[in-house]
Amino acid sequence: MMFRNGPLERAIFFGMKQLREAIIPHIIPVIERSGAFLVDLAIQVENRSRVVQVLVDTDTGISIDACAGLSRELGPVLEDAGLFEGPYRLEVSSPGLDRPLRLLRQYPKNIGRRFRVRLRAGAAPQEFRGRLTAVEGALLTFEPDERPAVEIPFEQILECKEELPW
Repeated sequence: MMFRNGPLERAIFFGMKQLREAIIPHIIPVIERSGAFLVDLAIQVENRSRVVQVLVDTDTGISIDACAGLSRELGPVLEDAGLFEGPYRLEVSSPGLDRPLRLLRQYPKNIGRRFRVRLRAGAAPQEFRGRLTAVEGALLTFEPDERPAVEIPFEQILECKEELPW
């Protein structure tokens, strides 16, 4: 969706980080009312206008129709907030397979899938590949290739990205 904000006297110019922080409180209630949760919010500039990418999910996955419905609800909320000076485009989607898991809440539905995991371990990060086999609280169990299962606290994970079978 492309939006052009109202009168300039209502528009407030923000840096990207400040704009992101200003948007989040406006969109969280709408997203949560729909049964979804915010995974990430990214703001980019393309052809002199901003692109607001809202990545959402649910505990069981989110459909394209649900993303479209959220987009229709979020557009007017952002317009009313008056946070943009000039045109912007709103994109609402699931994180997709190419994005790393960011929230602990995303792990349970991914049990059984293979991941490339980078984690904090002393001075240098460690990396391994393996299958996620369990999630208990904030403790994640992976079965690395040709090694015994390892339990890793969520807070030690720097990046966990699904390895696609193709």
